[in-house]
Amino acid sequence: MTDVTTIPNPYRTSDLYYAAYLKVAGVEFIDTAREGARVFFLFQDDGEGTVMRGLRQQYFSGHAKVAALALVQEIKNMKSLTYLE
Repeated sequence: MTDVTTIPNPYRTSDLYYAAYLKVAGVEFIDTAREGARVFFLFQDDGEGTVMRGLRQQYFSGHAKVAALALVQEIKNMKSLTYLE
C-alpha cells in the first residue's frame, strides 16, 4: 500500500464497486492506501477532474457502460487488494 501523501492529488474512493468500474473504464489505478480499517483505492486524476466527474455521473445515474465480465473480474481483483497489507 502507498502512503497517501506521496501521490499528488490522487482521486480516492473507498467504494470497491465504483473503483472496479473506474479501472474497467480506463482510469489509471495507482495503488491502495489504508487509513485505519478503511481501504482507499487511488486513481490518477486528470488534474481538472472533468473525466472523473463525467464517470462518476454516469456510474451513479445508472448510465455507465462497461464490459460485464471485465467488471466482475475487476471486482474480484479489487476485493483481494483489501485483504493485502
